[in-house]
Amino acid sequence: MYAAQGKAFRVWDGERKVKVGVVARSLHELKSKGRQHLNLPEEEDLSIVLEEDGTVVADNEFFQFIPDQTVVQLLTEGQEWRPEAPDDVTQTDGTDEADTAGPIVDLSTDNEVKQLCRKLRQDIAAIVSFTPFQLELLSDADVEELTSQLELDKGSVEQLQEACQQRVLDRRRTQEAVELLQLFREVPEAGGNGQDATDAPMSVVASEGTTSNNSTQLVEQVRAETRRRQHQHKRQKTAREAAAAQDL
Repeated sequence: MYAAQGKAFRVWDGERKVKVGVVARSLHELKSKGRQHLNLPEEEDLSIVLEEDGTVVADNEFFQFIPDQTVVQLLTEGQEWRPEAPDDVTQTDGTDEADTAGPIVDLSTDNEVKQLCRKLRQDIAAIVSFTPFQLELLSDADVEELTSQLELDKGSVEQLQEACQQRVLDRRRTQEAVELLQLFREVPEAGGNGQDATDAPMSVVASEGTTSNNSTQLVEQVRAETRRRQHQHKRQKTAREAAAAQDL
């Protein structure tokens, strides 16, 4: 199963020494690109975990529900996730701030911004094919640097950055809407108590509304409701199996 569009990820190595940005449509592609950019040996058995809490991304079904711009960690065999300590971070791609005594080393962002500017100089319409991660790189880049790279005046560059920010927001809202529909489809499979499978999610919609300002919160609430009903279904199944075993 593949995401319709690639999702941008920030990928740490197992020791949080190096972080790179990659775009992937599947768990396999995320591992492959992470291995390549972090220079990990081909023979290493890799696993992907969410950087914030160590949740293992075990399959593509779970991968589909990971939001764009999620920070993950690529662990080699024998490595285990641990909470971030203040002295963990030594190198980054410049997208996150880190509490560190040493300087932040920009590994790839500057070169990627220059490559994007080169594409735009050749054809300004190329911006429509940029990923959300690439659009964010441009919107966050230094205005003076973009002015020089794109050979445009400052006003035009600022308008370009505003357009990039708006396009990122539009894509996120579209993705959130798709995730919400996927979650609605997931809930019936977690039912089993005879209740209308869409009752809980739709009650959330009714109470929260459907404007773009709360779409992220809405998706998170429906995701939480889906997990709750899945756990409830599992408990009910376990209870039924235990009762059946006693009857034998």
